[in-house]
Amino acid sequence: MRRCFVRIAAMAVCTWLPCAHAADVAVPAFDGHLLGSDVGEWIGRLEYVARDGARQTVLEENILGIVKDASGVFAIGGLAHMSTNRGAIYRIDRRNDGTLSAGVLLTLAGAPSQVRTYSDGTADFLVFEGWTGNRKHFRCYRLANALVEPANTCEPPR
Repeated sequence: MRRCFVRIAAMAVCTWLPCAHAADVAVPAFDGHLLGSDVGEWIGRLEYVARDGARQTVLEENILGIVKDASGVFAIGGLAHMSTNRGAIYRIDRRNDGTLSAGVLLTLAGAPSQVRTYSDGTADFLVFEGWTGNRKHFRCYRLANALVEPANTCEPPR
């Protein structure tokens, strides 16, 4: 409970002052590190930290997974909160000036969750696709080589 209160207080302060959120996921990329955070309704971010310590916010979005393979670097993000249910796969690229950019590779039917990333650059994740009667409906997907396809490799929703 105390940890939750501290995190909420930190998010409130960061609403008014620039702050670095704690990373929930981190991947070495672009001669530095990509750090992703998920802070729920307060919206996380994808940040790039260069080797010299310089930071760049690449994307304002809850980031649940980052994968890197031969076809590129990708971030999985989104939010399910109250009536909001959105998600996307973002391709991360380096511009000519050295900064990073994020573009939508694919818009998901809903918010991703339970992202599992693997050393081969693939990821499995559930997408909350809405309600079927009084039950939440999830579908499993796999991201591999810049393609997102239905899969059966996810654990059941929690």
